[in-house]
Amino acid sequence: MKTLSAIVISTMLLAGSALAKPFQEGVQYVPIQPQPAIGNGEQVEVIEFFWYGCPHCRDFEPTVLAWAAKLPDNVNFVQMPVLFGGAADMHAQVYYALEGMGELERLHKKFFDTMHVEKRKLRSREEVDGFLRENGVDMDKFAEAMKSFAVAAKVNRARALMRRYGIRSVPALVVDGRYRSGTGFTSYQEITEVVDHVVDKVLAQRKAQASP
Repeated sequence: MKTLSAIVISTMLLAGSALAKPFQEGVQYVPIQPQPAIGNGEQVEVIEFFWYGCPHCRDFEPTVLAWAAKLPDNVNFVQMPVLFGGAADMHAQVYYALEGMGELERLHKKFFDTMHVEKRKLRSREEVDGFLRENGVDMDKFAEAMKSFAVAAKVNRARALMRRYGIRSVPALVVDGRYRSGTGFTSYQEITEVVDHVVDKVLAQRKAQASP
């Protein structure tokens, strides 16, 4: 767990003095290698990789959700749990099981708060099941969902994307499969400002490619 804690804590926050804008490629945002082909159209996907056990992810949550609520229609925001092994892998299954049951919206914040405000570990299946019972989840349906093909498929996709994008710490954001959030941020809001900058950059790249 010491290794995992080190991975989580070595996140993108507070890595020095305030940084001048505009943001720098290779610092606040990093190209993903190999770079995928530039896509077409106006739709851009932004993925936030997170872990329920990460205190920075819990603290970032209000900022990223407030930012996501104001996104234009052509930006699709997706949250995706990471699989760093151990409890993180189980939490990813729980996330997708609750999503499939229609319970995720109700319990997502509660899961974070239970771990980081109430200081309950929720690192074992027994502890998680106890939390879910307390919150009125149908445990038979939950057990079925945890073993379902749909949850397994989503977990495998999350694991594959995490590896493809080089996610080693959280929270981390990936824009269009092309750029990953970097380091040197002085606030959570600055992270979302960088993502806005990168979304504009991606759309400009597409426009330039489409020009004769």
